[in-house]
Amino acid sequence: MTGPAHLSPTVNRFLGRQFLGPLLVCLMALVLVYLTGDLFDRFEELIRHQGFGLIALEYFLLKLPLMVSQLLPAACLAAALLGLGLLSRSGEMLAFQQLGISRLAVAAPLVALALVIAGLNFVLNETLVPVTARQARFVYQVKLQQRKLRGVFANRRIWVRTRGGFVSADAYDPAERRLYGMTFFRLGPGANLERVERAAELDWTGRGWKVNGVLQTFSLKPEVRAALSSSPTLSDLGLKPSDLGAFLLEPSELNVWQLTRYIEGLRRKGLDPGGYVVDRDLKYATPLACFVMVALALALSLDPRPRTFTMGRSFGFAIAIGFAYWVLLGLTSSLGRSGLLPAGLAAWGANLVFSLLAVSLFLWGEEH
Repeated sequence: MTGPAHLSPTVNRFLGRQFLGPLLVCLMALVLVYLTGDLFDRFEELIRHQGFGLIALEYFLLKLPLMVSQLLPAACLAAALLGLGLLSRSGEMLAFQQLGISRLAVAAPLVALALVIAGLNFVLNETLVPVTARQARFVYQVKLQQRKLRGVFANRRIWVRTRGGFVSADAYDPAERRLYGMTFFRLGPGANLERVERAAELDWTGRGWKVNGVLQTFSLKPEVRAALSSSPTLSDLGLKPSDLGAFLLEPSELNVWQLTRYIEGLRRKGLDPGGYVVDRDLKYATPLACFVMVALALALSLDPRPRTFTMGRSFGFAIAIGFAYWVLLGLTSSLGRSGLLPAGLAAWGANLVFSLLAVSLFLWGEEH
């Protein structure tokens, strides 16, 4: 009695080429769509600042690694659907079935390739993406919009030069527009330090920063003592949320090690890292979406009655399923950042749902 038939290394390489060829085509097509949408989204801004030239070209080139990283899962889905659809149309899939080759044997080389691509995507996110994303924002905000960076993010602490002195803070939450651990060094005539003001939390009201709790004031003048005031509004701080957003790093501009150090620094200072934990877990979860999308494509394509996916249908399926994935990922990550979901579930929830969907479709195909 013979066991189930297996694919030869030559056939495995053939299946790999049938996947990698469409992958490059689908990835370039998705990147082109992304670039077109981003261009139209920023069209008015580019016109206003006369940015159609080398600066715009530099900006979009610097964004390419981030685009590739984000679009790779959808490209993997479209490539797997298209490659297997072409095999079904040419009769190879039927030949595999007649030879007694199981669907798992056909899926094995594509699954292995998907894991390799997921690993490469993780490496890309850890090395090239943070550097280019940071530089792309600098090009757009400083070179194109000609905004002045009045602050720095040094030693995991914020420093900003204002009209009245210097502001230092432990952290800033852009969603809540809240500043944590603020110290304001007020300068007097001749740029001499006049007094120091400290507050644990400040909220932006639209006109100024309202202190949550007590504002401590320490004067360097011997005749003036330290003072405490409850819940004042600092309208003369000379600092707006837009000033902070110009130089604070986004999660895409940090790798896992940098995010982990920042989270540990916030915890040591008694601050809640909040959404940063979700963003760190997403650094692991989103590259693995390449594997999840290929598994879903295999479950859809390796049916006992194989479906034939044309280029248009494969691309449409990839857009629809990819959109559903990113909507679910955006929902769970938002719930995680707001504290309504644990960070692990918020980051891995979308992968879990689509993995269960792929397994269910595959097992349903086995029964039929």
